[in-house]
Amino acid sequence: MLLFTGSSNLKKYAVFLAVVVFFSCRPLVTTFDDVESAIYYEDSSLASAVFNNTLKVMTWNIRFGAGRIPFFGDSCGDRVLMTESETIGYLDSIVAYINLTLPDILLLQEVDVSSKRSAYVNQLQYILDNSDHLNYGVYASMWNAEIIPSDGLGKVDAGNAILSRWKITDAQRIQLPLRTDQDALTQYFYLRRNILKAKINILGLDTILYAVNIHATAFATDDTKEKHIEKYKEVLDDLHSQEVLFVTGGDLNSVPPSADSTDFCYEDMC
Repeated sequence: MLLFTGSSNLKKYAVFLAVVVFFSCRPLVTTFDDVESAIYYEDSSLASAVFNNTLKVMTWNIRFGAGRIPFFGDSCGDRVLMTESETIGYLDSIVAYINLTLPDILLLQEVDVSSKRSAYVNQLQYILDNSDHLNYGVYASMWNAEIIPSDGLGKVDAGNAILSRWKITDAQRIQLPLRTDQDALTQYFYLRRNILKAKINILGLDTILYAVNIHATAFATDDTKEKHIEKYKEVLDDLHSQEVLFVTGGDLNSVPPSADSTDFCYEDMC
């Protein structure tokens, strides 16, 4: 039961009612089908892309553009939110390295596209627009919530991305199993990890090429780690059976079975 008295408290009550009405019209957390289409992005100015019979592929967990900031959730810190200038500064450093190494295909994990913690900067679009050569991207959210009721984290939309010099089609978000070692409320607000699979349409390449990006769990203490690796292998075996080429990578975090019962959030947080 909520009790409000006085004019200031009536205002608080009005705000509370507005929040309830707003969120009653939409879910607090986005859930996903087992397989669904990914979200497509494009550079604001396309660069030329010539295939010279070689491919450079890079995978990088960019930690939502947070650099070495000691965040509360992963490094024994107390930071929860970054300023826009901090976010842009770290993204510029990431883009500088991408422009130095010039990968043809880039697999990214922990990319924020609309999160309070990174000042709502769309990091995927920022990297595309500021890289010297990457033209296209696809995105699959692993954590999309209107509000995370913990430590002031607020709105989050973070996930995996594939960037390429060449046009990307047939991009799919493939759901990975949820953890079973959490209570129902925690699981509802928790990450929904995925595999991102996409076709890279390279002019001059006489075969079909797919890119596959995964971010598997690190913290589960049940058999979720093993399930994630099994699903990953299933996706790759399916491509192999179709006799198509693929490149793959990501953040595997840990390989079962020896890591199955280890919550690395507590093992190596600091």
